[in-house]
Amino acid sequence: MALFGIFKKNAKSEEERRAELLPRNKKVQFDPISIERVDEQLGADINTILEYAPVNYYAAKDSYLLCVFHFNDDYSEIYLQLEFYTDDKFKGKTKCYKIERELMQAILRKFGVNLT
Repeated sequence: MALFGIFKKNAKSEEERRAELLPRNKKVQFDPISIERVDEQLGADINTILEYAPVNYYAAKDSYLLCVFHFNDDYSEIYLQLEFYTDDKFKGKTKCYKIERELMQAILRKFGVNLT
């Protein structure tokens, strides 16, 4: 019985709760990769994300990996989470990772975005 969400099967982690409280977010898309594989790779080395191929949502909206950044105004606290979508339907997500500004900058550079 899931009364008031107390026994919710997929309870949010502390990182996810903290990320949702941050005032800003940015989303970019990568070529699709299974969530299990992504979690395994990023768990071993978060910089593996730099090897993922960026994709334009409109060119590949049938299946993609959505990268969501949650951050504060001065970029001193940044969280990253990847979500897998097929036909614009959510299929799963990775755990939430706390990252440094330099990694966020490197990821966004792949999409032609420069942080100031």
